[in-house]
Amino acid sequence: MVDLVGTVNNRVVDTVTGAATLLTGQSPSQAFAMLDAVMVETLGMAMYNAVNRQQNAGMTSSAAVTAACARMLGVPLPLPPAPPPPPAPPPPTVAPLPGPGTPPTPEQVTAAALKEGEAAIAVLKAQVATGGTVAATATTDLQQLATDAAAATVPSNTGQDTPPGTQN
Repeated sequence: MVDLVGTVNNRVVDTVTGAATLLTGQSPSQAFAMLDAVMVETLGMAMYNAVNRQQNAGMTSSAAVTAACARMLGVPLPLPPAPPPPPAPPPPTVAPLPGPGTPPTPEQVTAAALKEGEAAIAVLKAQVATGGTVAATATTDLQQLATDAAAATVPSNTGQDTPPGTQN
């Protein structure tokens, strides 16, 4: 067996020594780089604060000048009296609505209903001519209704004013 505890290869020793030397040589440059970064940040904030203070001072001086000018211009001047307001326009005129017309007589209402029924019968006859059993039944029913309406007598008005469609 070979005893490896007391012997170290020269290549390993050279590698470890080179790494230690490299780290030792780089540490000052890393420290200075960190110092430069902190210094740049500090100078940037100082310049920002200086610009901010300068802008605030400018706004304050502008406000002071504006207040002084406003105070100088705030002296009341004699003004001529205001003209009187124009007179109010007259109110609009309102025309009354027309009243209700005279109601139709029962004879007129019956005649109008008879004309509407005859028009419906004419439409149904036209439909029967084209061929329809329901239309033929409706036509005969309407003919009967028209016959009954024409034969009915209208009761005479006995001196009482009753609107159409109501019973005495």
